[in-house]
Amino acid sequence: MLTIDANVWVSAADRTDALSAPSRQFLAAAARQRLPIYLPTFAWLEIACALARRRQGAARGQQLANLILTSPYIMRAPLDGALLTQALLSGPSLFLRGADALYVATAALHATQLISWDDELIRRAGALTPSVWLAANS
Repeated sequence: MLTIDANVWVSAADRTDALSAPSRQFLAAAARQRLPIYLPTFAWLEIACALARRRQGAARGQQLANLILTSPYIMRAPLDGALLTQALLSGPSLFLRGADALYVATAALHATQLISWDDELIRRAGALTPSVWLAANS
C-alpha cells in the first residue's frame, strides 16, 4: 500500500518535467501490482491546481486531476480529526510544511509507504523516491 505525494502525479502528467519518465514508470508499476493508494482528500485539489498552473488552463488541470484520481485503487483519506491530530504530531516535530504533514499522517494512519520526490520528506519522514521504490519492487 502506498501514499503518493502530489509532486509524483504532477511530474508524471507533465512530460516536460525532468522526473516525468520515472514517475510514469513508477505509477505504471503500482497499477500493474494493483496496490491501494491512500491520498488525503485535499490531494485532488493540490494536483488540479498544480497541473492548471503548469498547463495555464483551469479546465485542463481539472480534467487531468480527475483522470488521475479515478483509479479504483485510490482511497481518499478524509481530512478529519484523526488525520489532523496525526499531522499535528508529525508535522511540527519533523519541521514539515502543512501539506507535507498531511501526506505523512495519511501514510502513518494507513500503514503505507510514502512516495515523493521531495527531499525533506525523504530525509525527515522516510519517504522513498519512485525510482528507489521501483528498484526494490520490480
